[in-house]
Amino acid sequence: MPEAEYTQRLLSADSHVMEPRDLWETRMDAKWRDKAPRIRALDESGDYIVIEGMRPRPLAFEGPMADLKAQGMDIPVPKGYRYEQNRAGSWEPNARLKDQDLDGVSGEVIYPGVGLHIVRAPDGEYIYAACRAYNDWLAEYCSVHPQRLKGAAMLPNRGPIEWAVKEAERAAKMGFATIMLPAWVDDRAYNLPEWDKLWAALQDLNLVASMHLSGREPYGIAHGPGAGGINVGVVKFGMYDTVMRIIWGGAPVRFPKLKWSMVEGGIGWIASVLQFMDHWWDDHHGWMEPKLPEKPSFYFHRQFFATFEEDRAGVLTRDMIGVENLMWGSDYPHTEGVWPFSRKKVGRDFADIPEADTRKMVHDNVARVFGFPTN
Repeated sequence: MPEAEYTQRLLSADSHVMEPRDLWETRMDAKWRDKAPRIRALDESGDYIVIEGMRPRPLAFEGPMADLKAQGMDIPVPKGYRYEQNRAGSWEPNARLKDQDLDGVSGEVIYPGVGLHIVRAPDGEYIYAACRAYNDWLAEYCSVHPQRLKGAAMLPNRGPIEWAVKEAERAAKMGFATIMLPAWVDDRAYNLPEWDKLWAALQDLNLVASMHLSGREPYGIAHGPGAGGINVGVVKFGMYDTVMRIIWGGAPVRFPKLKWSMVEGGIGWIASVLQFMDHWWDDHHGWMEPKLPEKPSFYFHRQFFATFEEDRAGVLTRDMIGVENLMWGSDYPHTEGVWPFSRKKVGRDFADIPEADTRKMVHDNVARVFGFPTN
């Protein structure tokens, strides 16, 4: 395929909302209303995400800078933006379809904006209440255009596992095709068997377990010169940790029908990680526990998916990773994403890739995994 704009319709496996400013203040259980997640102008430097027990975070990265990138402008500062600078499609479904059409996208799997940070709140009951409020709103949002908007219901990652199971059951009844957990829960890592109750429930409910990049405090990784790039990179490529914990922990052996989607971690690193895991298994599977009857890559190919925006390295190693396991995403409306240049970026990154492979990665795999129309 020549390096030119891709002309076929796309499906995004990773996009986001910016929740209504007052979502949690109006919908969260009454006992939490005065501590509910909110958007506030704490000073003259723009709006902040304010979550109980956490450091306020500038709103800028969740969407307000998207129009600057769309206009080809340099992003001058990482804060100082207002909620109203978000695209209307972030919270209004009819406006969102206009932005999809502008980008050549026919549907999106939708993850939270503010919700990505709520997962790090210290109180599990608070997170659970926030998840219920968010899921109620997201179900309403997606119901306006259910063939083009597929939401990922948030599950509580702290507190009793039974809370997550209960919310997964509610999500299935509301028609969600997938749930979202943060990629990391460092105080209860995903290789631990206590997650089996949830994996079993998700398998029975036929819900994809989407592990979205979140759950760690990026500010604490590096300080000083280059900290912004260091922190983003370390978190981005840290998704290998999640993949290894789930596979080495044996969950795919115990739950062979459950699918995991590794969201927004990129794909260029996957071939190397799978090769290393297989190499280690070759030499050491005789003594390692739990026992994996097959090589780690077998379970990845059978049960895992991974999303990416711009990742030529991953596309070129697609045969080692598995063409059926890869799903493109626009990451709308985040500045890391490619909106409104998705067709142009796909045309460049997939240059010389067979059309059949390209279509699987930018459309067909997403349709198959999440239930979008296939044409």
